[in-house]
Amino acid sequence: MSSEEAKVVVPRSFRLLEELERGEKGIGDGTVSYGMDDADDIYMQSWTGTILGPHNTAYEGKIFQLKLFCGKEYPERPPTVRFQTRINMACVNPETGVVEPSLFPMLTNWRREYTMEDILVKLKKEMMTSHNRKLAQPHEEGESGEEGYTALEKHVAFFDRNGDGVIYPWETYHGFRALGLGRLPSAIAGLFINMGLSKKTRPGKGFSLLFPIEVKNSHFCIHGSVTEAYDKNGRFVESKFEEIFKKHARSHRNALTYKELLQLLKSNRDPGDFGGWIAAYGEWKLLYELCKDEDGLLTREAVKGAFDGSIFRKLEKERLSSSHKKNEKRRR
Repeated sequence: MSSEEAKVVVPRSFRLLEELERGEKGIGDGTVSYGMDDADDIYMQSWTGTILGPHNTAYEGKIFQLKLFCGKEYPERPPTVRFQTRINMACVNPETGVVEPSLFPMLTNWRREYTMEDILVKLKKEMMTSHNRKLAQPHEEGESGEEGYTALEKHVAFFDRNGDGVIYPWETYHGFRALGLGRLPSAIAGLFINMGLSKKTRPGKGFSLLFPIEVKNSHFCIHGSVTEAYDKNGRFVESKFEEIFKKHARSHRNALTYKELLQLLKSNRDPGDFGGWIAAYGEWKLLYELCKDEDGLLTREAVKGAFDGSIFRKLEKERLSSSHKKNEKRRR
């Protein structure tokens, strides 16, 4: 082949027609597929992709829909890729569903010969990696899960790693590991938390050596030494939350120092509730160590996020992204 023939570049429209034809014929085992959104789109820009969640992962049993947009510079430049189905994955923005190029090397190091099929296959493989395969997944509307949960139930549900509404000690362990705790502290937490709360969340049911915690009954675990930011049903009470900072945030209006945090705990102690004292101290101490800023302050945003569990998901995401970037550097 001459050098001139080797430099022949397939026009964009021809390339997309080739991809369309391949997509219509079906790809491999059928676990990924794609096609055009609108057959009348002469620019062939908008495409829909589908990925079937791989076996033995948190994605199993789910069908993930994606949108791929091929701009006029495709395939010289990669398409934008966005999950329409809610997903928890290290390279996906949790708010927008967009696959972040900086966290997904195929888009960062894009080559003209890559295709939409390559992207979908790579995303499926990414679901099976060690840092993604066990990530707790959000529930779509209509599914059993966090839809309709109270703030306390959302807080607790972070540890429901498979989303079935029941938390076992090994799930509590993996939840704390996801937050960055060591193996031994996570194992101790998984054992003692489940042993302490299991019976309370299973009224009328017999003893179980598996010590399951039922998320929907987590309000039965509310103890006396708390801030009352949850009502008796586990709903978030904004006025009580605001009181935390009005009463105790002396140095900074929207943050607590460690000393102020200890004062908060002391003021909320319920006489005789020694178990509640210990539980409250453990909860707030852990939150402080995980979320304090560079000045040693626990911000209002972090505290509020703890009440509905959103700060846990944020911390897990940040930790996974950091780990992913380190792994990429090692490979290079």
